[in-house]
Amino acid sequence: MIEPEVASRRRSAAAFDRLAAVLIGLIAILAATFAVQQAHEGLAGTRAQVEGARLASDASARIGAGGTSSASALLAQQQALVIGMSGIGRRIAGAGAGDATEVAVGTALAAASGRLTAAVTDSIATTGGQPVDGYTAGLLDATDDEINAIVKEQNRQVDLSIAAGEHQLVAILGLSLVTFAGVLAGVAAVLGRGRAGWLLLALAWIAALVAAAPAVTWFV
Repeated sequence: MIEPEVASRRRSAAAFDRLAAVLIGLIAILAATFAVQQAHEGLAGTRAQVEGARLASDASARIGAGGTSSASALLAQQQALVIGMSGIGRRIAGAGAGDATEVAVGTALAAASGRLTAAVTDSIATTGGQPVDGYTAGLLDATDDEINAIVKEQNRQVDLSIAAGEHQLVAILGLSLVTFAGVLAGVAAVLGRGRAGWLLLALAWIAALVAAAPAVTWFV
């Protein structure tokens, strides 16, 4: 017949061993989860950073190309207008002085101004068409709405990158807690089933459960 005190010690030892075994399994699962989470969030953050940089460059290129195209078109129109005004002035001056040559030159300049203005207008109307490639055409023809949409998406990618970095920090914290729980569990196993062993095992369980909270939220 087993004495009650001996039976109690055996039940306590069995409970200690079961709790330690379950804790070790939980620690292994949590460690693997946080390792996967850290790797996943690291890749997601890098991908968001690259995409954000690409979108920022794209928006800048569209703004620059559109501004350069508009400025060039405006300058050409101004030059055509200056030529036309010069031609009109020379024609008027020639007519007043009775200089047929000056009148002819002024008339030619005015006609050239009209042709140049028409050519510039046609060029502006066909900007982004053949033989310009599709990407360059997109840069030249970019509208404010398109640029704003690109900037909005770029900001979203930045937010994703920041969020991924925060999740990585949570994973690192979780791994630290899991490591701490593993150390406590190991020391508890060495100390055995006495009061100190039970205390360290309880602390190890608390650390593991605290670490399990962010691991669970990652799956939700």
